[in-house]
Amino acid sequence: MKKLLGIVLSLVLIGLLAACGTETSSQSSSQSSNDEKKEPTISTSLSKPDTAKWKYDADNDYYYQVGIDYCEKPVDEKFEKLAFFVPAAYMDATDNGNGTFTCKLNESAEINGYTALKAPIVMPIATEGYFSAEALTEDSFSATPFYTENISNYTSQGLVYVFAGCRGIQEGAPTGVTDLKAAIRYVRYCDDMVAGDAENIFVFGMSGGGAQAAILGASGDSELYDPYLEAIGAVQGVSDAVAGSMDWCPIINLDTANAEYEWMMGCTRSERSAEEQAISDGLANAFAEYVNSAGFTDKDGNALTLTKSKEGIYQAGTYYEYVKSVIEKSLNNYLSDTKFDDPDLINSYKNAKGYIDELNADKKWINYNEITNTATITSIADFANACKKASDTLVAFDQPGSGNTLFGYGDSKGAHFDKILADILKKLNSKYSAEYESQLNKTDSFGYSVEQRVNMYTPLYYLMKSREGYGKSTVAKYWRIRSGIEQPNTSVTTEINLALALQNYDGVKSVDFEEVWAQGHEPVERTGENTENFIKWVKDCTKG
Repeated sequence: MKKLLGIVLSLVLIGLLAACGTETSSQSSSQSSNDEKKEPTISTSLSKPDTAKWKYDADNDYYYQVGIDYCEKPVDEKFEKLAFFVPAAYMDATDNGNGTFTCKLNESAEINGYTALKAPIVMPIATEGYFSAEALTEDSFSATPFYTENISNYTSQGLVYVFAGCRGIQEGAPTGVTDLKAAIRYVRYCDDMVAGDAENIFVFGMSGGGAQAAILGASGDSELYDPYLEAIGAVQGVSDAVAGSMDWCPIINLDTANAEYEWMMGCTRSERSAEEQAISDGLANAFAEYVNSAGFTDKDGNALTLTKSKEGIYQAGTYYEYVKSVIEKSLNNYLSDTKFDDPDLINSYKNAKGYIDELNADKKWINYNEITNTATITSIADFANACKKASDTLVAFDQPGSGNTLFGYGDSKGAHFDKILADILKKLNSKYSAEYESQLNKTDSFGYSVEQRVNMYTPLYYLMKSREGYGKSTVAKYWRIRSGIEQPNTSVTTEINLALALQNYDGVKSVDFEEVWAQGHEPVERTGENTENFIKWVKDCTKG
């Protein structure tokens, strides 16, 4: 995207032109006699970063500004601010003599093949557990190490780094994603005077941060967020879509998360009461009903469905075989990647067969071919019992008597959100049924129901043709998803379903998805280091 400091040249995703250095700017598209339609107007009273207030980090060779307001009416300024970190080569700087620099863009300098005009912008979503992320200050660059202690890893490779604070779980959904969308809009608003290409914003996060990165990737420009964005004074008339989303272990699709959990991992629990067993079975059956109505297909367009089976609940069908194949692929990747006699391994085996024998010690559930060094598993249930036992009490995401803070109303009391579970409890005449029903019927200050807010936090709501949100958002073109297959936090179907939906969504250019064997809930990689792999992926996406 072309930028010239001080003149109008800011081309944002929806085609707007913004005048530099004004509080409220607008530009209409050219019209012909056959087209009288006007494009939206950029509207905000927010100031753009002061070109005379950049600071320089000599150790890491970047210029930065922190504490920048990205919305006009922040609810909590402890969170709703952002920071820019720009490679020094992209700036022509004049020392002001007081610790600050006056900077203008150097449009010719290159780092790693990027220029100030074409550099991708990377934006960490530092919200594990859906918690809030405090805005950075001069003294807090190392407060969230995974995201901020190595900023120079990104800037040294020519990337522009933007850290946005945001509210979180205590304020209830959709505040976190709302704030992050407002930050993205502000970055686009400043595109004519801050280095980086706002057409190439890549968000990345882990766990709840991975979830919100996925939500941002799927829900770009969704009108459902409009009243929330207007309430905090987000920039109007610009896009909040992103180009790419990197999701490590995303805790997503919470509308079906309990059902998925019980379908896959309910078999690993023991000593349950009759009611608990009925709830678990009801959820597992409900997941099968969901899969069979959702419209999942493989890359060749073949329908993926579940069918009844003699053992377990709906443990058969094309969907079942697909999930089983993903698990087997993860295992076979591990077998081909690993040097089992490496003394640096925590568990060193003589060879791959020794490793498989150890996994089969209690019960044979892996069939191994030494000649081809490949393996298959006997069943998903056997895999779950060996590697992925349920760790959460029934129910994993919306427990009776407590609810879930994420879908509360800012009072830290929480609220029930799982309509599938509510229907099961009602059929069972459970003592908890009334509390679910009453809370599901409650609305927030904008008149949105819990179900609507859950939809806003569900990527598949925007990605599946069977859902009302399909085609009503600007979906990211590039996706990278990694999960530790042994994490007990969610079923593997969580990320599998996201990948399936993306692979069949028109306009998505690439979906790089892997389950990583023998790993849990962390920013996992099959090989290599997560930051390096992420940066390489961004480069591959933006340079063809």
